[in-house]
Amino acid sequence: MFRNVYLKNLRDMRNNLIYWTIGITILGLYVSYAYSSFAENLDTWNELLKSFPEELMHFFGGSEVMDMTTFAGFLNLEIFGVMAPIMLIIVGINSGTHIVAGELNNKTLEMVMSTSIGKNKYLFQQTLVMITRIVIISIILWGNFFIFANLFNLELDLNKLTAIMFHLGLLSLSFGSFSLLIGSITGNKATTLGLSAGIAVLSYFINSISPMIKSIENLKYSSVFYYYKHSEPLINGINFESILVMLFVSLLFIILSFVAFKYKDLY
Repeated sequence: MFRNVYLKNLRDMRNNLIYWTIGITILGLYVSYAYSSFAENLDTWNELLKSFPEELMHFFGGSEVMDMTTFAGFLNLEIFGVMAPIMLIIVGINSGTHIVAGELNNKTLEMVMSTSIGKNKYLFQQTLVMITRIVIISIILWGNFFIFANLFNLELDLNKLTAIMFHLGLLSLSFGSFSLLIGSITGNKATTLGLSAGIAVLSYFINSISPMIKSIENLKYSSVFYYYKHSEPLINGINFESILVMLFVSLLFIILSFVAFKYKDLY
């Protein structure tokens, strides 16, 4: 048995990361090729988008600054509006759920706790595993779109691509740390997954709908999705206020998880 939980989990995630790399590479190649193929007709796409109701555009992650004539604008809607957030949120929630609730469900946490490793050390190393997984998959996504943009001679600002990946990674970590907290409190895998997924969907709907209804407009500030996307980092670059909010939320959930796990009865 590995004495270092972090290194053991890094070894165990190798195959999973290979599958992610293959999937993201296929996605990046397809999207970049598709854009380069119909780039001449993008003015028509822009006119079509302008005809869509504003509510529909917000629901699919679009905004009033959407411009499909640029590769960044295309990615902003097609990938970073819905698809990439879903992918990274799944990574975050699955990672956070596995740490306590998943291990309890598999009847392996008691065995780990019977060794010399303590609760705090275990949770700290597992949290690092979650962060590492999110960072690696974010880098894979970042690298693919940068490589294929250059391969197909598509204009894409490296700094702004990096900015959206920072926002996306922290979005994933926010939900991952939330699922870690729920798992540390309940110890139930199904409850943790269900509640975390439900909150993620609710957060998305709040961010999509609240700007359209004046009476609940300020509810958008309660949604992590607002801080992920409202400043359009792929178009405008990194927004440090949004980064700090998502980082604070993630750290708060992680700290509360340590407190909950400390008093959790594992037997």
